[in-house]
Amino acid sequence: MPKGRTTVYINAHVHTFDAEAHVAQAFAVSGEEIIAVGPERYVWNMAGDFPEVVDLEGAHVTPGLVDAHVHLIDYGLTLQRMADLSGCRSVAELQERLRGHMRRLEETGSPLEWVLGHGFDHELLETRAFPTRQDLDEVSRERPVVIRRLCGHAAVGNTRALELCRRPLPEESRSTGLVTEDDVGLLMEGVPPATVEEIDRAILQSGDLAASLGITGVHCLIVDVRQIDRLFALHGRGILPIRFYVMFSYSLLEEMVERGFHTGSGDAWVTIGAAKIFADGALGARTAALWEDYADDPGNRGMMLIEQAELTDMIKHAQSHGFQTATHAIGDRAVDVTVSAIEAACAHQNNRLRHRIEHASQMTQKALVKMAHYTIPAAVQPQFIITDFWTRDRVGERRYRWSYPFKTMLRAGVPLAMSSDCYVERLDPYELIYRAWVRDEHSRDEALTPFETMRAYTLGSAFAGHQENDRGSIEEGKLADLVVYPENPFELSREDILQLRPEFTIVGGRRHRPTLPLL
Repeated sequence: MPKGRTTVYINAHVHTFDAEAHVAQAFAVSGEEIIAVGPERYVWNMAGDFPEVVDLEGAHVTPGLVDAHVHLIDYGLTLQRMADLSGCRSVAELQERLRGHMRRLEETGSPLEWVLGHGFDHELLETRAFPTRQDLDEVSRERPVVIRRLCGHAAVGNTRALELCRRPLPEESRSTGLVTEDDVGLLMEGVPPATVEEIDRAILQSGDLAASLGITGVHCLIVDVRQIDRLFALHGRGILPIRFYVMFSYSLLEEMVERGFHTGSGDAWVTIGAAKIFADGALGARTAALWEDYADDPGNRGMMLIEQAELTDMIKHAQSHGFQTATHAIGDRAVDVTVSAIEAACAHQNNRLRHRIEHASQMTQKALVKMAHYTIPAAVQPQFIITDFWTRDRVGERRYRWSYPFKTMLRAGVPLAMSSDCYVERLDPYELIYRAWVRDEHSRDEALTPFETMRAYTLGSAFAGHQENDRGSIEEGKLADLVVYPENPFELSREDILQLRPEFTIVGGRRHRPTLPLL
């Protein structure tokens, strides 16, 4: 029954994504809840007296999208603090963007001394090699300059940044300025932490952008516990644009336990989720752990950042305190090791906490079977298929059959959750749907339809966060998180999918208008 003023939405095509994949004509919302879905007469009868009426004039409605792996707050901070280096084709172009960013810092009176850049891909540069310390010295010798590769697993610093390192770097890194994996954090240790005002602005700006694109919830990666505090603070003021499922660095686990948290703590707006673990590196930096040599780098099989016994113990420890884990595993060896660790940790619990794997980019048949058996969700990123155009060169033609095998995973029963991994990729759901559908000429057999992708983007992501009972489909009793489109997203051409944008988004029953609240 209605829980306050009710709004009835009529004259629509409501793609419910329920078990029967119904298409309804109308729905009604009261408070934050969907109270009726179905034919218009039924919805009117359920709505109570004097509801607000919104005629959608034939628009199409889907559940709200849930991005299952996104660095959304860091993305907001990146927009404020870093030069955008994506798409740079030469070192000269990269240097000029950094100089322009440095001028903007000076013009705005920013106290940040560091000159930071993010998003470059050395594979796109004319040299197909990483920029060097000397290249960045040409931008500035007085100020520390650090640029991160788009994957975040490699970075380059200038001489001044290397001098400021509080612990010694390997000799080769001191020579070239290039660091990978844990040394990236070491290189950037001296960067001043974001202020509370910067964090709040990042949450609201990036959340506002997400909502305008039809994203009503995110599984947000967090490495700074202050970001969790700010989420709760902004929620207390009632101004969060979207819902947050917090995935925190495993290094914060003990503090989360001390605070009395467990997976599911919080409420429908800010929910404590999984502890994030890194098992290996990235394909772009050739640090993802493979069973065989990189095809374009003989003798190199990447690196495990943690071995199976320790990973098993970490998962067991998190599990003992009621926490789900989310393990970054990209290479096929890392995925196999992670699956075996989850199997060992959950032998008598049937993975009730839904320990999950982030990325699962390179798979094996063995991992596929076990992920389906133990119901291990995989948070995957279709945009990587095109962005990482060099993947086939990395793993070779034979192994490329098992790169991003989404259709095979879906058919085998592996729970798929869709995600952008923004800031690594663009926060663009429709580019994601396009890339899952189109793929590349060597992997068309693994293409997903727009419906399959969007279902994984809604119900699949909800399942990965233990939230399928209150979101992910348009059903009575679920949260009123929906997206209204001017046309049918499942009947568009490949090219038109890229241009699709919502008419508006509904989050918690409120129609979203892209505005930024005053802080």
